[in-house]
This record gives sequence, C-alpha cells and structure tokens, in this order.
Amino acid sequence: MALPRLTGALRSFSNVTKHEDYSEELSDLTTKRSKLYAELLKSDLTWKKIIKFVDDNLDKKEYQTVNGDLKTILQAAKQIVGAENGQEAIESGAVFLFKTFHGKDCVGHDETKVIKQMFGPFPSSSATAACNATSRIASHFTEEQLTALIQMAEEQNGDNRVLFGKNIVFSFDMHDLDHSEELPVNGETDAQKNISLDYNKFLNNQLNHLQNYCDEKSNLKSLEKVDDSFLWCEVGKYLKESQGGNPGGPTTEDLCCTLYEILASTKSADELQNELFELLGPEGFELIEKLLQNRSLILGRSSTCPNDSRFQALQEQCKKFIGENAKPNYGCQVTIQSEQEKLLMKQYRREEKRNARKEKQAGEDGEVSGEGQMCFDPKELRMQRELALLNARSMPVLGRQREMSFEKIHYPHVYDSRAEAMKTSAFIGGAKVFLPESVQRENNKMYEEVKIPHSEPMPIGIEEKIVYIKDLDEIGQLAFKGMKRLNRIQSIVFETAYNTNENMLICAPTGAGKTNIAMLTILHEIRQHVQHGVIKKDEFKIVYVAPMKALAAEMTNYFSKRLEPLGITVKELTGDMQLSKGEILRTQMLVTTPEKWDVVTRKSVGDVALSQLVKLLILDEVHLLHEDRGPVLESIVARTLRQVESTQSMIRILGLSATLPNYLDVATFLHVNPYIGLFYFDGRFRPVPLGQTFIGIKTTNKVQQLNHMDEVCYESVLKQIMAGHQVMVFVHARNATVRTAMALREKAKNNGHICHFLSPQGSEYGQAEKQKWLE
Repeated sequence: MALPRLTGALRSFSNVTKHEDYSEELSDLTTKRSKLYAELLKSDLTWKKIIKFVDDNLDKKEYQTVNGDLKTILQAAKQIVGAENGQEAIESGAVFLFKTFHGKDCVGHDETKVIKQMFGPFPSSSATAACNATSRIASHFTEEQLTALIQMAEEQNGDNRVLFGKNIVFSFDMHDLDHSEELPVNGETDAQKNISLDYNKFLNNQLNHLQNYCDEKSNLKSLEKVDDSFLWCEVGKYLKESQGGNPGGPTTEDLCCTLYEILASTKSADELQNELFELLGPEGFELIEKLLQNRSLILGRSSTCPNDSRFQALQEQCKKFIGENAKPNYGCQVTIQSEQEKLLMKQYRREEKRNARKEKQAGEDGEVSGEGQMCFDPKELRMQRELALLNARSMPVLGRQREMSFEKIHYPHVYDSRAEAMKTSAFIGGAKVFLPESVQRENNKMYEEVKIPHSEPMPIGIEEKIVYIKDLDEIGQLAFKGMKRLNRIQSIVFETAYNTNENMLICAPTGAGKTNIAMLTILHEIRQHVQHGVIKKDEFKIVYVAPMKALAAEMTNYFSKRLEPLGITVKELTGDMQLSKGEILRTQMLVTTPEKWDVVTRKSVGDVALSQLVKLLILDEVHLLHEDRGPVLESIVARTLRQVESTQSMIRILGLSATLPNYLDVATFLHVNPYIGLFYFDGRFRPVPLGQTFIGIKTTNKVQQLNHMDEVCYESVLKQIMAGHQVMVFVHARNATVRTAMALREKAKNNGHICHFLSPQGSEYGQAEKQKWLE
C-alpha cells in the first residue's frame, strides 16, 4: 500500500517523515535566517569582497590612497541610506553605489533615477562624492578586472540555483487505442461480458478474492517459526527501530501487555488493524502484519512459557504496588510515582538487566535453556491490571490537600481570554497553537502577508447594567455634562470607582475610556469633602501622574473643563510649568510627571504639608514600571505606601494601563484587592475592533529590504487613503520619519497618485485657520 503524499504544511506537524540528523529547533528562525544570510554573503558581492579585491591587487602605497576613497563611498552610503538602519544596510548601499558608478565618470540622469528608485530622495552631494571616489578606485584597475569582479558575483548569485521541479522527468509517450478494441474493465477483458449491476454480488466476489489472497500469504508466513518469545522479540525489534535508543518511550513489557490485550479481544481483523495502526504508527506496518497473521498462535502459546522465579516475584510485587496504573506513556499521559515506587522500579530494572546478562552469557556458551528466554504471563498480568482498576475506582486520584493547592482562582472582574485558554487541557498538554481559520494569506515574490481578523466582542453578561448620567447625583451630572451614559467598561467599573475607597488597577485597550474612570474616582474624592452643600477645597489634593509633558498639558485642559462647574482648580506641575507655594495651595488637582513628583515628595521639609494633603494618586501608563523610568514610578508608589503606614492616613491609588501582561503582580505592588479593585479587559472590549496584518519581506539584502518595505508601505497607505480612511505610519527611528515621508511622496508622484494625498482644502484654508486662532 502506497503512503499518501502530504504537503509541506501537513508534513511538518506529523511523524510520517523521519527527520534524520536534524538537530535544529523548528521554531529557531534566527538560526535559519543567519544561515540564509551567510549563504547570500557567499554568493553575492559584498563590501568585504570589494576590500579583499583591492587588497589583493594593489601594493601598500596605492592601497592607502584607495582606502580613503572606500571610506568616502561608505560615508556617502551612510548619508543616503540613513545611519539608523544599521551597518549592514550601509555596507549594502555602498556596494550598490559601487556597482552603479564603477563604469561612470559623472552622475547622469539614469544613475539618479536608479538611486532614487532604490533609496528615495537623496542628497546629490553624496552621490557626486561616491561617483568621484568610485572613478578614482576604478582608475587603478583594468576594465577586465572590474568586469570580472561584478560578473563573478552575478554568476554565483544566479546560475547555480536549481528551480523546484527541474529534475522531475515527465513521460511524453503516446499510446494509441484501436476504436474496435474492447476496453478492459477492472483490468480484465474477459469479465466485461459478465458485467452485473448487483452490488452484493460484486462485493461477494471481491471478498472471495481477498480471502484467497490472505490464505495464500498466511500459508507462506506460517512456515516461519513462531515460538514462545515471538511477541517479545518482535516488539523489541520495533522499539529499537522506532525509538533508536532514545529514552522516555514505552518499555517492551508494557507494549507486549497492551498488544496481547488487543489481540485477545473479540474484534475482527479489520478493526484490530485500525487500532494497531493508531497505537504503533506508520513505523509498525511489518509488526501489524505479523501480529494479525499469527494472532491465534500468539494467544495459544504466550501463557505457557516459564520464567525466572526471582524475576517473576519482583515483577509481581512491582505490579501489585503500583496497581498497574502506569500505562505505556504514549501521547500525553502522566505517571505519578512516590519515592518508594521509584526505588522499587529501579530495583526491578536492575534485576531485568541482570537476567539479560545471564541470557547473553548462556548464549555465548551455547547453553540455551527454557529459563533463559524472556517471557511473561499475559493472563496473570491482565488479571492483576483488572484488579488494580477495580481498586482504583474507590480511591481518589489525588489527596485532598493537593486538590486544594490546585484549585483554580477566579477573579470576578478579569476578562482575559488568553489566561483562560492557557488553563485548558490542550494547552497544558503541549498542543500546537494555530491561527484562526478566517486568516487570509497573500504570498508573492516580494513579501508574504497574513491578515488576522478582529476578535468577536465579549457577550454582555446578565449582571451588566449601563449607567446613565441622569441617574447620578448632582456632582456627577455636572462633571459629565453633555454625556448621556457611560460606556460598557465604565459601567462595570462604576460601583467600585464611584462608591468605594478601594485601590484600583484598570487594564483596558486604548480608547476604552480610562480617563473617565479616573474622573469617577476624582468625583468620589470630591464627594467625601462636601459639607452642607459646600466643597472643602483645603482638605484634599489630587495628583495625576502622566508619563509625558505633552500628555500632562492635554490632561490639564481636559480636567479643567470637566471640573470647572464644581469650582475645582487644575494646574500643571512639570519641569516647564513651575508653581509657587500660593498657587499650589489654591489648586485642588495637580497634573505632573513621575520625575517632578518624585522630586517634590523626596524633600524632607517644605512640601511635607502638600504630600500629606494628597488623598488620591492616579498613575497613568503603569506599564512604565518595566522601562527605564520604572524605578522613578516605583519609588513614588513605595513612598506613598510608606506614608499611609506611618501616618495611618487614607491615600487611594489608581493605576491605569493599556497593555499589562502581569497584572496580578502589579496589583499586589499597588496593594489592590484582586477580588474588588482589579479590572482587566482584553481586546474583546475594544470600542473599535482591531484587526492585525503582518507583512514579511522575503529578500535578505538590506538595501532591497528598505526598498521593498517602502513599496509595501506605499501600497498599504494608498489602499487606506483611497478607501477614505486616515493613516498613521510609525517608523523605527526619528531620523527615518523625513526619509519615509519623502519616499511616499516621490512614489505618489511617479505613479500619478499624488492627488489622493493632497488636502481637499488648499493653502488658503490653512491660512484662514491660523488667522482664526490668532484672533
């Protein structure tokens, strides 16, 4: 029977094809890419090869002169490519300039077009300097030497590659059939005359042919010797071939017991064939064939073989002790053993090795007795296993104490689909994780694109209720003036944020409304200092810590507008915006940065009264704990918690974060009760669903990578703009911003799409807007 052919995608996740001498990890993409890049360096022209070519063909005096020109070309490539792209990209750009100018005296129109097409807009002075340096280098060599250098790299790069399918031989022989000749049916021309449409008759004929064929094969195979150790020897050969000496697989005894139970069942040969194939895999075809042909002989003779009494006694003691619960560890089974069981199994294996040495010595001496052959009693082992299974029904798998330690903890306000998936049996068992079925793939010569659709929104729970602004008290209605209701996340958090003093950690996607959650805690603090309808402004201070000065200014404007109806003053306290002590005393809410608030709270005198008046500390972007500014934020929290313990005052801490994987650790650090104040919302709560698209550039040449990335970026940007959407492009470095923008503009001009990038309003509209703001 011919094995089915599998595609490469299926073959990588199956064990049909053995990977001989393959020591790499399948997921080790870094090693594969480095090897691919090394092969490319061998075949393509590189900067090191140019330096070696110059060094081999020039003396020392000429080499010093040419070395300065090589540095000039490298410096020009650095200005054209950009220093932020790395040394490899700069060297690849220098090679490109050398190949472009090696036969030219000046920068012509064609050269300018080629460089602009590869790198985008570039400084003309750099191209001129590279052209002059290349001309000076070329003057030291003959034209034949330079041509040989370029052509050698091109031949190595292109001619030795063998295309897929090139070595497949196709047969083009034509076979003509005579129209008067009768076509064969099922390979027999005589059977064509007796064609019957009766399916039962056809099935009986096929079964008779199959039975005759099996009888003939069984007669041939029965001539082979089937002795008492036949099953043991065949299983040993199979394990030796399939495992290759690797530890951790099933033992010969366990597999013999399992196979004997399968053969002793009342199932037919076809059913046994399927079951044995699932157990042994593709490597066990020969063993399956021998077991099915000699099934009756194995069942009749396996239980009549004697064994060494000492070995058998140890074997029975081990089986009774472990209760036969340690099945062969195929697939993802787990065996739990105590220290006493491990010692007993070690003694059992030692005795087994001792018997094997005795057999080997007896075989060398030529004395083969009945006690020397390795046998077992399958009936007795089966009875012991059934008895152990009956006893195991009434015994707990794990003790009560261990069950308590493995109890799953559920937090009421944590909506983390990834954490729930990691608790499933498939994830724990090591099952491979695949992309969803709705993923779209596009593969061409330049890149491979994978589009992952957005996740489905979280279904609305029974206990979830939307909070309307009209149902709030007077303070809440004034602060949320112009809004009709809170969104879904704000409604879930409302009860804890607006009506309790609990510390809170909010992890929600960007744009989910975390700022309004901060507003809820601010209003709760204000409500606590209202007496007889008057807000006691001198009794509290609220501090909002923003990661950047620009964000601090934006938050100051937002909270000022919201809290203006309540008479609350909001000021910015950063390195650029200093406040006097009088201004600080007249301010109820301060928006500051981590560094500035660290300096304020670090002072021993002067601002002690200010820090003691703080009743609410809001930390925006708490994930900064993992970055360079993390120690500053950590010191602020630690100093606040120390103040709470020493003065026994109440300072509420609110942490806001968009992306925070270890939210439990951060909640513990902020002294947040995870059952009350911890709120985690994954991507299913996004107000606008987020899809993801991954694009991988295929080329390994650094210069080509930059060119292809700009091309792919332009195609994606153009597609979104033509659809009427706004687009933001993020680059890896600040210096690459202008280069990428110029490249996009140049490609739009060349392709005739510049009209899509122009604003519908002209320059006059912008001037009018500026004049309006000035007035």
